[in-house]
Amino acid sequence: MLSMSRLHELLVGLVLVYLLWRIGRAFRRGRGLSLGGELRTLTITLVLFLGFLITGAVWHRPMLALAGVEPGELVVDFHSHTNVSHDVRNTWMRGFDTEANRRWHKRAGFDAVFITDHNTVAGLKVPSQRPNQPVICPGIEVSAWRSHIVLLGDSLPVDRSRYNHSLDALLTLLRVSDSTYGALSVASLPEYRRNHWGRLDTLVAAGLDGFEIVNAAPKANELVRPDRDSVIRVAHSRNRFVVGVNDSHGWGATSMVWNLVRVTGTQPDSDKCGAILRRLQDGFGAVQVIERHRLRPDDWWPMWLTPVGLVWETWRSMGWPLTAAWIAWIWVLAGAGAMRRSSSASGLVVE
Repeated sequence: MLSMSRLHELLVGLVLVYLLWRIGRAFRRGRGLSLGGELRTLTITLVLFLGFLITGAVWHRPMLALAGVEPGELVVDFHSHTNVSHDVRNTWMRGFDTEANRRWHKRAGFDAVFITDHNTVAGLKVPSQRPNQPVICPGIEVSAWRSHIVLLGDSLPVDRSRYNHSLDALLTLLRVSDSTYGALSVASLPEYRRNHWGRLDTLVAAGLDGFEIVNAAPKANELVRPDRDSVIRVAHSRNRFVVGVNDSHGWGATSMVWNLVRVTGTQPDSDKCGAILRRLQDGFGAVQVIERHRLRPDDWWPMWLTPVGLVWETWRSMGWPLTAAWIAWIWVLAGAGAMRRSSSASGLVVE
C-alpha cells in the first residue's frame, strides 16, 4: 500500500537500518568488521529479503476483508485485470485468469468486480455464476491520448487507435462512450493527474462520468490529500461520481480500498451489475469510498524514515490486540535467538 516514492525510500531506509545494525553490533562486541563475515551476512540478508518480497507478491494468502456492510449495500471494485492484459500475461501472474480474479475479490469481501483489461474484453469469458461469489461485471480500460479511460458496462471491443492521437480524440471517446459503447467513463490514475490536471473541467464537459481518487498501484498511489480533495470538489460541483480501485493485476493479497454502492431492493446476481451502473448515473452521492489507513506520500514522516513510519502507521491501523500480538511474536523470536546465542557461548550445541 506504499506509493512509488515511499517504496524507493523504504529501500534506502532499510539500507541505513542494516548499516546501523552491523556497525552497532561490531561496536558492542569490541571487534572490527570482517569483510568475509560481512559479505556472508549481507548475502544471507539479501536472499531472505528477496524471498520475503517474492512470497508476499505471489502467495494468495488470506486477506483482510470489509465487514459490517448494511443490507442493500454492495461492495464493489471498479478496476481490475486478468491475464489477457499485457502487463499480467507476461509476468509471473500469467495464471491470474478471471476465475482467479474472482477468488481474489472473494477473499477481500467484494460482492462485484469489474474486469477492465487493457484494450480488450477477452477476459470477460467467464464460467457461470456460482452462489456466494462476487459477480463479474463488464468493462475495459482504453489507452486513449495520454490517459487511461475505464469504461464500465462496455462489453464490446474498442478501437483505441481512434482515441489515442490527440486531445480531440480523447474528448471524442468521452462524448461517445455512452451512445456508442453503452458505458460510463472513469478517468484512471495516475494518467489524469500527470497529463490532464489543468483540464479536469474540460474532461467533464466532454462527458466524463467519474474519477478515480484512490488507486492501489504504487505509481498511482502518489495522489496527495490536497490534490485528492481538489478532484472531489470538481466531482461534487459537476455531480460526477468518485471511486477507489485496487487495479489488481494478481500480485499480493491486500485490498487497499472498497466501494459501497447502495441499491434498492434485493438484486439477483444477474442484475447486480446493471443495478450498480444505474446507481452510478446518480452522480456524486452514488459511491462511498472506504480506504485503509496507510503511510501516505504526504505524511509527516521524512522519506528516509519510511521503514519506521511504515511500522508505526501499520500498528495504528491494526488496533491494540493485533499490535500486541505482533510485538509478542517479535519478542518471542528475539528471545529464542538470544537463548540460542547464549547456549552456543556456553559450549552447548542447540539442534
